[in-house]
Amino acid sequence: MNKTEFIKELSKVTNCTEDECVIINDVLESHFFISKKNKDKIIADLISRLSFDENRADEIYNASMQIITSNVKDKLKHPFRSQD
Repeated sequence: MNKTEFIKELSKVTNCTEDECVIINDVLESHFFISKKNKDKIIADLISRLSFDENRADEIYNASMQIITSNVKDKLKHPFRSQD
């Protein structure tokens, strides 16, 4: 999944605008590891950059993690599948 596909999927799942999803993607990319350790930092960045409340930022973080982990699992199950 490339950046554009991730942003479109995130927009569909979270009902955020594509502009908001670009910012969300920038926040996620600014943290080297997207992990439970960095969850609080990522949520704080989402709150400060998008003026979301903590619950909304947490929902977006969880949706992002779901998209990312499902994509990683799919690549592990089907490593030679075309990425088109």
